[in-house]
Amino acid sequence: MSSEVRDWLATLLAEDRQVGRTVGEAVTVLLESGFGAPFVLPLESALRGQHPGIALDHCYQRQLRLLRGVRRSLADLATARKRLELRIGQEVTADARRRYEDLVAEEVRATLFLQRVQATVDAFRARKEVVKAGYTAALANRTLDEAFAAFDESYVSGRAADEVAPAHAAADEMLRAAAELERQLGADTQPEISELRLEASDLRLLFAVTPSDTAVLLVVGIGHDDWGQWYAEALQLAQAELELQDDDFTGYDLAAFLSEYFPGEEAAVRAGAARLIEPNRAG
Repeated sequence: MSSEVRDWLATLLAEDRQVGRTVGEAVTVLLESGFGAPFVLPLESALRGQHPGIALDHCYQRQLRLLRGVRRSLADLATARKRLELRIGQEVTADARRRYEDLVAEEVRATLFLQRVQATVDAFRARKEVVKAGYTAALANRTLDEAFAAFDESYVSGRAADEVAPAHAAADEMLRAAAELERQLGADTQPEISELRLEASDLRLLFAVTPSDTAVLLVVGIGHDDWGQWYAEALQLAQAELELQDDDFTGYDLAAFLSEYFPGEEAAVRAGAARLIEPNRAG
């Protein structure tokens, strides 16, 4: 956990022990049960079903990070080319000239590639706003349709509900196309964000698993009336946490975590964690 997350949890425990205890039990579930099913799922999968617009925004942010990586690679090529130009000015050899020409050609290819990727990302941004607007309108029409049906038993509903499925399908199609673009650009250097979802407490815990198989706690939400709004804000916080320097993090195993935050309550917290996962298993 980063120092900011550690301070947040300590403050939460001091101000609202019951909620803080629930968060501690959720972290215990994560440390005991691991980073996979049935309690953990990739964040994009969690969002795609109920919040496709937020999934599209999250996907666009990933594309921007990849685009920045392509720009950095092009900048590195330009720097290498300029350094070679200086050397050529001092010693004109056939080998130096050949390496310079190869580097110039590679820079041209990289520039054209960047332009194509930039155009694709720009098109995705414009298209996602259209798809988001269509999905929002379809949901609003369905809500009105249901309200009319509840008010007038003779009202025949269903048309508006039929609009939601194609709007959702359009978002899914965009996400699949975006995944293909990400494969072409190469894997993101940042770990994928996953979600621990515990129905017993109406809790969402966002975390990422590093290459060293360490879970980095990013954001926790509990008992929100509007989870869509929470996700929109939480993703920004999660991204900021991922970009912190490694030396800002403190690692815990289960024993160390319970000892620091719940001294003398270790067995009770582990029992509470076991109760938290019961509704997930039942479902």
